[in-house]
Amino acid sequence: MKSDNSFFVRVDYREFKTRLNRSPGCEIRRKGWETVICDDEGDVLGIVHAAAIDDKGRVHPTEYYLRRIDPPRRNPRLVA
Repeated sequence: MKSDNSFFVRVDYREFKTRLNRSPGCEIRRKGWETVICDDEGDVLGIVHAAAIDDKGRVHPTEYYLRRIDPPRRNPRLVA
């Protein structure tokens, strides 16, 4: 996830929460260790990787990822 051309970028909790608060009507989908947050049109806004301890006893904290760019508006407003 450290790549500059990654679709998602790792952020801290504060930035994650701020961005999601600006997106009303989010849908939360859970699968295994991941929680995926989608907007009302089904586009992925962010991903949360749950905290875990691996088989070697190493602790992996919760990680937050946001989509790097917003998708294009589906119904752009026309200005005369």
